Amino acid sequence: MPLRENIIDARFNGREVEFKVLGAPEPIRGVVDEVSRYEIGVVSQDKVYILFRHAILAATVEPSDLHGFSTEQLNDTVIDAELIGIELELHLIDGSTVSGTLSKISKYELGVRAGDKGLVIPKSSITYAVLKSQQTRM
Repeated sequence: MPLRENIIDARFNGREVEFKVLGAPEPIRGVVDEVSRYEIGVVSQDKVYILFRHAILAATVEPSDLHGFSTEQLNDTVIDAELIGIELELHLIDGSTVSGTLSKISKYELGVRAGDKGLVIPKSSITYAVLKSQQTRM
């Protein structure tokens, strides 16, 4: 099975998700209406948003959405399937920090469980990651 490019894909159509977007004063919460490689369409009350993936800082989903992974094509990344379950801290391009357990990996996104939330973080929004628990690779 090939690696999914994004955790948030067509399976999220019709589901409510909260997006923290670079430049937006408050998170955008709504129902995912359409998903493409570079954009996500969201209907929120009386507005329709088209969110560009490169501007999404984080998306809040159900923790149960962050399960499983594919290992194909992850051999050229440092954060790979061996790190699933590790505690980490992600520093985002807006200066904020997300801490939690690495739960899912796709080509362009990381799934992190933070408390009772599931967060999908685009790799393009991460400036650096700090691994909180040690794992050695041999």
